[in-house]
Amino acid sequence: MKLCISNVFNQENKKIGWLRHVLTGISVMIFLVGCFMLGYMAWVLSTSITVSKFLSGGLMFTYSVVGIGFLLFLMGLAGWVAGASEVVCIIWFFLIMLIAGLLAEISGIIALNIMDMKLEDILLYGWAEVNQGSRNIVQDRFNCCGFYGPKEFAYTDYPMDETCYTQGVENADNDSAITLHLKEVKQIGCGAPLKLWFVNNKAVWCSVLAGLGGLQLMCIVLCIHILYKLKDKKGYTRSWRKTPSKRKLHDPNSVYSL
Repeated sequence: MKLCISNVFNQENKKIGWLRHVLTGISVMIFLVGCFMLGYMAWVLSTSITVSKFLSGGLMFTYSVVGIGFLLFLMGLAGWVAGASEVVCIIWFFLIMLIAGLLAEISGIIALNIMDMKLEDILLYGWAEVNQGSRNIVQDRFNCCGFYGPKEFAYTDYPMDETCYTQGVENADNDSAITLHLKEVKQIGCGAPLKLWFVNNKAVWCSVLAGLGGLQLMCIVLCIHILYKLKDKKGYTRSWRKTPSKRKLHDPNSVYSL
């Protein structure tokens, strides 16, 4: 009898068992992706003039990235806590957030199709709202300058970064060690190379996005399975606790038997 009681209490304490580790691992990955997106946007907003326009309502790229990052951050944090605590209400909250996140992502894709947003338009919005540090990385990587070329700096007060120049070394005299460091402005804009890179690597970034959506869908299925498992164990425990009292009433050796 004592052995049965200990087994029941051990099953009740374990609850979802190894499923909690799977749920926690996936939630931590989602949490880290959200932290990365929020950290990057915090760096962008703190090192550009975009921070002064944040409340203007016209920064579509910034709002989208911050919103998705904040949603993934909260979603991963809720899943982390749900897997660690195994509390039913927190698991339900995590499940609702997962469904809301998937619906928001699907709605965003549908909205882009309705608005007929092309890849070049999205890249242009992103280029206009990121900081100069991000632009410098792209300009150095693709050997370009500006989005459409150096002509876009002609009507602005923004200085051209060193990444917009190509440096060459030429000897002034063959018999002397004097050299001239020549700088030439890159004439190619970054819009075309960026678009070409995304088109050529469509399989990579589409797989990443699909993998992120697959993780959320996996968490939904896992949460539903865990909730049913907790419900079954709760019902099993209640039924076992009611059994001794019924047996006691029908025990012929008991003084309380009818």
